[in-house]
Parts: sequence; structure tokens; C-alpha cells
Amino acid sequence: MVMPNIPCNRPLPHSPGVYQFKDGSGKIIYIGKAKDLKKRVTSYFKTPEHRQTPKTTALVRHIASVDFILADSESEAILLESNLIKQYYPKYNVDLKDSAPLAYALFTKEPYPRLLKVRKDRHGKVRGPPGKTYGPFMAGAGGVIRLIRNTFGLRPCNLPVGKRLCLQYHLGNCSGACGGKISREDYAKDVHSAEQIIAHPERMEEYLESLEKKMKDEAAADNFEKAMRLRDAVRSLRGIANRSKMDSATDKDEDYIVLWSDGDSARAQVWSMKHGVIRDRLKYEFEHVEADPLEAFLERFYESHEIPRRVIVNRLPQEAALLEQHFARLRSGAFSIERPPSRGARADLMRLIEKNMLSEKSAGADPGLALLQKELGLDRIPLVIECFDISNLAGKQIVASMVQLVNARPKKSEYRKFRMRTVVGQDDFASIKEAVFRRYRRLRDEGTPLPDLVLIDGGLGQLHAAKDALEQLDLELPLYSLAKENEEVYGLEMLHPLRLPKNSEALHVLQRARDEAHRFVIGYHRKLRKRETTG
Repeated sequence: MVMPNIPCNRPLPHSPGVYQFKDGSGKIIYIGKAKDLKKRVTSYFKTPEHRQTPKTTALVRHIASVDFILADSESEAILLESNLIKQYYPKYNVDLKDSAPLAYALFTKEPYPRLLKVRKDRHGKVRGPPGKTYGPFMAGAGGVIRLIRNTFGLRPCNLPVGKRLCLQYHLGNCSGACGGKISREDYAKDVHSAEQIIAHPERMEEYLESLEKKMKDEAAADNFEKAMRLRDAVRSLRGIANRSKMDSATDKDEDYIVLWSDGDSARAQVWSMKHGVIRDRLKYEFEHVEADPLEAFLERFYESHEIPRRVIVNRLPQEAALLEQHFARLRSGAFSIERPPSRGARADLMRLIEKNMLSEKSAGADPGLALLQKELGLDRIPLVIECFDISNLAGKQIVASMVQLVNARPKKSEYRKFRMRTVVGQDDFASIKEAVFRRYRRLRDEGTPLPDLVLIDGGLGQLHAAKDALEQLDLELPLYSLAKENEEVYGLEMLHPLRLPKNSEALHVLQRARDEAHRFVIGYHRKLRKRETTG
């Protein structure tokens, strides 16, 4: 099948995200979401006109270029799509702009606060009484919010407090604040508990465990109807974790800036948030001579852009305090430059920006590979990675495996198995050396291209064994090992092992290769043992 010609300046990945179709003037005419960007965008261009709707046919005829933003999940892509539609209102999204199933939880600013489900208007303003909002949440948020409200007995009505009891009290859903049945102090404690669950979904697990125990107790007592209600409650509460990085990061105005420099060139992205909605997503590439390109970038950028209350950056500029004073004078108000916290919505949003920058830099390669190149200081993106592992049983039947990942995905046709020929007894170092030597002697003699990175399962000992094998062959390849106990990366020129963050996509690529090599060698070893016992 001939692949359609898609006007995108970088290859589309098989990843969730949001795609943007632009016309000849660069104006966004359609924004869509996808579980698999490549499949979804390609479908527009390869579907014959007679099988498309008139609206889709008209859309495709006007597409001059395609851009995309990566997301971490399909649900996040839905939220990001809605966020961007609120900003641009593209021509072909007219019928969809008000249909996004997004809702927020609002705790009203009252002596006895209510918990309400509210929405935001197209300008990002909450449609509801004054209070504190959390979210957004996906479809079904009304049931989740109602469940939490009923669980903690928060009042849904706006009747005068202390006058008369409402129907919800008699139904067992309210603690009776409207009738003076609960003190303001006790009611505030219940509000705080409900707010903690909504604001910190990770703390909900303890509450869910207690609900599940009640559900089992009711089922054991043959109270199946009540058990089913509790089951539904547990399922609904688990959905509250589907919050958006974009809208939960903040309800205030702030800019997120990621800047990477390499020598005298730099690349930056700025995502501007207005009332929790992305209003601008700007990209820059520039040459510089300054010692601190971020400082120079901030000065130049805010000469022509609105200065927000806060700027979140991936690293602090050298003269952060002076810049804060300078911009505070320019905006006649408080201003701060901050690093994101290690976790939370702001950290998640910064990682999302970095992921998209890596995707653009890698020209279609897996973003984790571009990050791996950066972390290890490699000359090029390691598109082809080969990983070795050893397996033995009390020194018997020592075998090795080699797996290959191309663009961070297993290429099983290139997997290889080795039975040791020269190793006597249990010697993992000698086994690694033999497997590495045999693999790359064959590639060298055949003139086959060598991998971009060689990874060994193990620590320094295994790493140096592989190094000896390559030296015997007069080959120089980027060579590293990954020790499983602490997930430490060892390199020949490293003074200390490298510990990548657990959520690092670069580490995930290495782990994927290591785990696949381990799975492959264990399977081979079991096959040999079975053959020995049955033969």
C-alpha cells in the first residue's frame, strides 16, 4: 500500500496526543485527539473522498500543514484537545467546542461550604459562586462529586443555616447543617476531608480500601443491593484521578518555559496559561553568545509579551533575583521565577513540554531516545540498541541472549541466543565477554552496520568484560551497563554511576531493553533444561 503524503515537518509517532490541521496561512482549522497519532492523521489522507463526509472532504482540501502535541494518555489528550479548542475555536470544530465533558469541583466560600459541580466558560472563568475549584474531571464527574458530597454529608442546598432541614438530610445524604444538626467546626472537618480527596487523589486509596471492605461485608450478609451501590461508588471514585495537567496546574496566569542549550545554540518552548487554559504555545531556536542563554531569552521574550505573575522554568537563571526585581517593576506587581516541584501538576506539565521538545528534536524518534542521548552525552540518537544478558543454573547450561531495539521497540528478527563454548563453570564476566565478542565479530566480518548503543545487564564487572571483547575486535561502540538493584547506569568514562529519575523516559528505554533481554534468555534457558530432562 502506498502511504499518503502528509504535510507534517516531522514523522508522526504511534503515541497519544492532539493534532492540529492548518491552512495555507498557518491558521489552525481543526484540532483533534488520537490514541495513535500516526494512524488517526493518516486516515484523513488515505480515505477516498466518496467515503468521507462532505465536511471532512472540505477539511482535507484545506489542510496545508499538520502539527501535533504528544500526551501521556488518551484521556489526557481529550483534555488537552478541549483546552486548545477553547483557545483557537477552529472553523471545523464549531460543533464540538462546547461539548467537551469537562467539569470541576467547587467548594463555595461560605460559613458552611457547599460542594458543587461547575464548568468553565470559553474564557476559562468558572461559572458558579465564589470558591475554590479543582479539576477538571472527565465524564461522570457529577456522580463522583455527588458521591463525595454524600459521603461527608456536605449540604447541596442553599437554604439558610439553622432554619429547617432539607430533603437530603432525611435521605441520609446530608449532615443537617441547614437545620443546625452539626457544629461549624465539625462541618469544617468534613469539608477538609472531602477537599483532600479531591485535591490529592493519591490519598484516596485508604478510603477506597475501607469502602471495598464494607462492600464485601454487605455481600457476605446477602445485602447485595447495598454491596452493588458500594461497588459503583468505588468505581466512580477511582475515576477522580483523571485530572488534566493543563487545567489542574493552576487557575492563575503563569508561563511555563523549557530551554535547552548546546554550545552556542538553544531551543526553547513557552506555554502560557490564562485561567488554567493554554493561550500560547511558542517555539524558538536561536544562536547565542551569552553565558546564560535562559537569562537572555527571558529578557528578550518579555520585551514583547505580557509578563505573568509567575514563570516556571526547567532551571533557574544565574541572576534570578535581579530578573525578578526587573520584571516586578515592569508589571507593577509581584513576579517570581520558580522551578517546578518534584511532583504534582506543575511538574507533570513541565515534563509534557520536555516530551514534545524531545519529539521535535528527534525528528520522529522515540522521545526517550533523544533524552537518553542527552543524559549519556552521545554523539547521535541511539536508534538501534542491543542488550546482552546471561543465565545459568549452578554453572550449568550457561547461555546468553542479545535483543535489539529499533526506535525503542523490539525487533525480534534480530534477537540472538548463545550457548557458551569457551567458558568453564559459572563465570558471568567471561560469558558476557564471549557473547559480545561473537556478536560483533560476525557483524564486523559481514560488514553489517553496528548498533548505536550496547547495553549490558549488570554492573562494572560485566561492563569491563564487554569492553575487553570490543577491544579485541578493535571496535569502539557506546557501551553502558544497567545494574538492576538500584537501576544505576555505568559508563566507561563515568566517575560515578548515573541514577536517572524513576519517571525518566530515558531510563524506561534502558529498562525495556534489559527486561526484554532477561525474558528472552530465561525462556531459552528453560527450553534447554526441559530438553535435557525429557531427552
